[in-house]
Amino acid sequence: MKLVLFSLDDVAGNNITRIMSEKYGFTDSGESFNGQPILSKDDILLVGSKTTVRELEDTMNLHPEVCIVASRHKSESGQPTLTCHATGNYGNAEMGGNSKHLQLTNALYLRKALLLLLKKQREHNLPYDVSLEVTHHGPTELPFPLLYVEVGSGEKQWNDLQACAAVAEVIRTLCDSEPEFAPTAIGFGGPHYAPNFTRIVGKTALGHIASKHVLDLVDGAMIQQMVEKTVPKPEYAVLDWKGFKSEDRNMIIRLLEDNGLEYRKTSELKGD
Repeated sequence: MKLVLFSLDDVAGNNITRIMSEKYGFTDSGESFNGQPILSKDDILLVGSKTTVRELEDTMNLHPEVCIVASRHKSESGQPTLTCHATGNYGNAEMGGNSKHLQLTNALYLRKALLLLLKKQREHNLPYDVSLEVTHHGPTELPFPLLYVEVGSGEKQWNDLQACAAVAEVIRTLCDSEPEFAPTAIGFGGPHYAPNFTRIVGKTALGHIASKHVLDLVDGAMIQQMVEKTVPKPEYAVLDWKGFKSEDRNMIIRLLEDNGLEYRKTSELKGD
């Protein structure tokens, strides 16, 4: 079973899931969550939450193979963007979840989401950037793999029904079939929007990524958590080699060696 979540106060999330429901024929399952009807189609459940998904801890006693959150993306730049990412907090929990906790995620579904966003951008000729983002915000405690798929970065884009329809198609396709296998990894370095990690999607499925901005919060225990909270289990780490201060890069390499984890550079994995 696959679970699609959205917040009832999220404009983009409501647009995406309304389009999904109407286009693909979701119907009332007869069950509810916090007074809201749960819609279903095949083995997919569509659920709206009265609280933000970032703060959600009630799992409705469901155990889906994967949970996909249809969401808005917000940034000060307002740049039209389609994004996907894992969730978790390397430091204090300022936007949901618990401090220094990461949410379980599935790297193969993240890779498939990114590939599908790139495909839909081309098919619909959307004037949007497509990017993998690093791990950020909640939730952190749900007992199943979760990822966000988003439309951003402001009101205009959240109400762009063409972009929301493209993301609805992405989420439906994500739920329809199992993702193809690729080597899985965790990532370190670079900015919040992860261009070098986005470019290696042909060869590697990334789970949790720690940007250059949070490396002072990463220790051996956090690396272990990045590995444990990424499924399938990561085979290696990937370093955005030029997206580091040299002292931070050396520190991460030492921690990886202490944890018995090999690493590769993003520059070695580009090309597909």
